[in-house]
Amino acid sequence: MTIKNGIYPVIHTPLLEDESIDFKGFDKCLGYYLDTDIHGLTILGSGGELPYFSDQEQLKIVQYTYNKVQNKKPLIIGVNAYSSAQAIEKITAYKDYSSYILLLLTPYYKSSFENYLKAIKNIAQHSTSPILFYYFPQITGHYFSNQQLIKLLSIKNIIGIKDSSLHLATARTVLNKLPDTRYFSGLTLVYEHIAAHGAAGAICPIATILPMQAAAFFEDLNLNNTKEINKHRTVLKSVLPIANNLNISVSVQNSLLNILIRSPKPLIKSVTSPHANIKEALSLLGLPIHATVRSPLAPISYESKEKIAKILASIKI
Repeated sequence: MTIKNGIYPVIHTPLLEDESIDFKGFDKCLGYYLDTDIHGLTILGSGGELPYFSDQEQLKIVQYTYNKVQNKKPLIIGVNAYSSAQAIEKITAYKDYSSYILLLLTPYYKSSFENYLKAIKNIAQHSTSPILFYYFPQITGHYFSNQQLIKLLSIKNIIGIKDSSLHLATARTVLNKLPDTRYFSGLTLVYEHIAAHGAAGAICPIATILPMQAAAFFEDLNLNNTKEINKHRTVLKSVLPIANNLNISVSVQNSLLNILIRSPKPLIKSVTSPHANIKEALSLLGLPIHATVRSPLAPISYESKEKIAKILASIKI
């Protein structure tokens, strides 16, 4: 199935109170997104707690998703690895189930760009699935120059990128040089600023909470429907605290985001875990899941639950 331009929510992985995978809840989550107008699904992304599951658990999640989705929508599968050998082993295990691979290669020790580039080439060569390169420097510690990113995205079988650096100058430079690359932002609200430059869409936690609104925002952006764009943007911005920081107001977070994405150099240097917050939001929206996360991720507090409930109550969904 051809990867579509659009918005891809990162499906969170529900857990039972003992931190084992809740496949009944996961089934409900998959069914919920399949019934919306969202353009595709992403599993085992960073929002899906990928690094906290064993390889065996990850394979079970992939197999379960494949059987549930059955080509109803494009499926992106996350692969996190410390080495090219580990990445190739995982990708090979997924070859009968994957549409597209979202690759995050995180070397344990610092390596040169030349060695990193060689590793990515090796992985791409051995993958039967097209690969989206996952650029998440806040996690990997690898901040690449525009020219280095262009080299990575020019590798055969690397069809695009998920860019969680959220840096507009980088996106525009890469798209100008590689107009055919499938450039997905890590945030739907940032996609708006690079849509005219040929960006493909977003792979995004906000879309996890509000998939229908995120999909409609994408469609109205491409139709230049200003009134609807403004309406959807307001709703999507309102859940920024759930996906980022519950202790900072929407207006302040939006102002900071606009400053950070326009800075001459990437300034976002770290990220916090919103996993429990987003699971709680999904539970309040009617999905039968717990807010449980894998230790040592931070569990949700009573205060956070109250704030999330207040945010969702203020939105006309």
